[in-house]
Amino acid sequence: MCQALALQLDDVPDILHNGQRHRRYQREGIPELRFSFDNRNPELPVIYEGQFLILPWGNKQRRARLPVTGWCAVEQLEAGQWQWLRPDAVTIPANFGCEKGRWFLIEAGVRGILVQDDSGTEHVYLLTEPATHYYEIMCRHSRMPALIDQRI
Repeated sequence: MCQALALQLDDVPDILHNGQRHRRYQREGIPELRFSFDNRNPELPVIYEGQFLILPWGNKQRRARLPVTGWCAVEQLEAGQWQWLRPDAVTIPANFGCEKGRWFLIEAGVRGILVQDDSGTEHVYLLTEPATHYYEIMCRHSRMPALIDQRI
């Protein structure tokens, strides 16, 4: 499903660099920000209506009347099971994803949806799809992130 994403710091607007020190890592000398669902209050980078935002990742803390997860299956979305939330499509920019300790390259980002809770707070859910055979062997998971213009 993808428990963490990494985004090169150069791909993040300068104005958002402050306050992100806890996310900073180096990968082969290149600074990046890492976003993990394992964090107490997980967040994801999002591009929505041309804006780069960092928003709550799902509803892990059960603070809203939303699904208590960080993921949405593409099949559920297409079947209308999330329609009551009026989801909007978003792009989740990322260079790498991680599942069960295995990092993999992401070329153009991940598909996601943005929904609002009862108070109007925006939350993002990462879209998933059935895993390819390779992904399932590599990451030991039957679902994978819905990557943009890429198959693993």
